[in-house]
Amino acid sequence: MVVNLESFARLTRIEHALMLCAAVLIGEFIVLGSFPSLLFAILTFIPPFFIEISAFAINDFFDVETDRKNGRMDRPLVSGEITTQEALAISVGGFLVGVGAAWFINPTCFLISLIFGVLAFLYSYKLKDVALVGNTYVAFTMAIPFIFGNMAVFTSLSPSVATLALIAFVTGLGREVMGTVRDIEGDQLRPGALTLPMLIGTRITLVYASMLYVLAALMSLLPFLTISEYKNDLNYLIPAIICDAILIYIAARALSNSKEFLEQARKLSLLGMVFGLIAFFLGAYY
Repeated sequence: MVVNLESFARLTRIEHALMLCAAVLIGEFIVLGSFPSLLFAILTFIPPFFIEISAFAINDFFDVETDRKNGRMDRPLVSGEITTQEALAISVGGFLVGVGAAWFINPTCFLISLIFGVLAFLYSYKLKDVALVGNTYVAFTMAIPFIFGNMAVFTSLSPSVATLALIAFVTGLGREVMGTVRDIEGDQLRPGALTLPMLIGTRITLVYASMLYVLAALMSLLPFLTISEYKNDLNYLIPAIICDAILIYIAARALSNSKEFLEQARKLSLLGMVFGLIAFFLGAYY
């Protein structure tokens, strides 16, 4: 099996995998007060990195027919750059490597990796079609890397890490809920699908997603006000404000229910999350 690297990166959304690794490192750094050894850091990057690869590959495997109907030529399986058999092999391989590497960290990290690896399959197979359930799972995948990093180096969950994970969860849930409005036409083509906008309407769904974004922006003040690593720290506050400004802008604009903007919002929210990671890292490091 020979797969073009650029096609592989698009299939697996490799930028998400790198962000998960950054979140793991932040969780480790907050607990240790310093970076772990290079070899240990690499070991702890392997589970989230490869399970993310597995998750997106199996997602596109199950979605290939819907993506064809929607003309998603940006998807490597639709364009023919990668076959469904190759995508399945990538997913299985990513799962085995990710969960296998977690075995060498500790039992807690192994259990987290196994649970989220299995949930990735269940999400792609069915859970994504259940209103809020699939969205909640994806939001958890944005929060769990911080906790994974914490548990890789210490047996108890740090309140600081728990707070960051909660902010990441609320942001991720807002992003996923908003995404269901963007994807409603394709979701309606899937038999048995019942996403949130199909259940309560696009307007109420967008209001709910926007409220989650605003809540996440407000929650981002908690570390600056209450957590020792971030308290009164401008290294945290400045990138956090940039992140909040992006989230609030998306929340306000999304209420227009413009399909074009909802497409842009997906990329904008990813940019906001990058600034959020920068804030978490700089605040902990300096």
